[in-house]
Amino acid sequence: MALQLKDAFTARALGIAWNNYKQSLGLPPYLGRSFFGTDKKEGLDLRFIKGSKGLPVALKASNFDAQAPLRDGIGFSDIQNQMPFYRESYMVTEKEEQDYASYQEGNPDMANQVLREIMKSPLDLINGARVIPERMIWQLLAPANGIPRVSVKIDGKDVYYVDYTPDNGVAYKSQHYFENVSTADKWSSPSSATPIQDILDVQEQHQDYTGEILSTFVMNSKTWKMFCNAEDTKKQILGVTAYKEGMRLTANDVKAYMLDMYNITILVYNQMFKEADNTSSTFIPDGVVSGIAGNISQLGTVWFGHTPEERSAGQLDGDFSLVEAGIAVYTYLTNHPVNTHCVVSEIVLPSYENMDSTFVMKVA
Repeated sequence: MALQLKDAFTARALGIAWNNYKQSLGLPPYLGRSFFGTDKKEGLDLRFIKGSKGLPVALKASNFDAQAPLRDGIGFSDIQNQMPFYRESYMVTEKEEQDYASYQEGNPDMANQVLREIMKSPLDLINGARVIPERMIWQLLAPANGIPRVSVKIDGKDVYYVDYTPDNGVAYKSQHYFENVSTADKWSSPSSATPIQDILDVQEQHQDYTGEILSTFVMNSKTWKMFCNAEDTKKQILGVTAYKEGMRLTANDVKAYMLDMYNITILVYNQMFKEADNTSSTFIPDGVVSGIAGNISQLGTVWFGHTPEERSAGQLDGDFSLVEAGIAVYTYLTNHPVNTHCVVSEIVLPSYENMDSTFVMKVA
């Protein structure tokens, strides 16, 4: 005999089911999260110190027995923000509960099948919660306008921005942003674009300012296709003679060339998600490239807070579990109408201490 729904549809069972569901879907890990650590904190306020990077300044020569001159500090920014809260729920209808109960005694296999179908919606909520920090990360790493900030939407509308710079991104944009303004220079113009040189120029600019070398460049597949389709790219990698003879250039050839010639790793990240209005999008916008310095192990930390459900779990009548480090799952039963509910919530925001080790290119 299958379990009663109130015993089978619990937060703990959903947590176990989520791990199996994730494996069955073959969900790959999010790339953005690999550049950030994960941690948890109390309260909603997120505060981090961002230092100002630059080349080392040589020590001044001095006379003996003379007062050492004071050097101005490098400077830093104290960034303070409030972590946004996300929450959605799912309700098992009385009809679904009736369907489950009808198979409970006589056909437990069918009852389990109905239960799996009922569980899919809460699991989709968990999957949607995973999207939030990844989307935030790429709003910081790949802003098309060069200003790293997080957009928070309620009911599908932009409500406010979480700013990561004290000057609306002016300083960051002046030193860590490149845009192809001329139509002929854009990567969408294959006959005249020079993607390889653009990346090398950006790498040189960043090194001149910070002393760091941008060794990883990330873009989506549409931007990568423009990179590979540029005639200049084909000529450089194939050689003029082979290019004229129409030899085919593969994406792997281009990646190998960039790594061998310039020690640059190209990552093509095309994972997609759906917005609340059901439109599909890649995390990295078309025509945007993110450069990341090779000497940095973490760009920041994805911080999770304690949601109301997590904070009050021991005082509530329902069942609670935590998945994916900071996603809260809570289930409870209402008496009238008789419904089983599942709430998925999270409080999350990344810090971005090492933003000066990144670069944003708007190439098309």
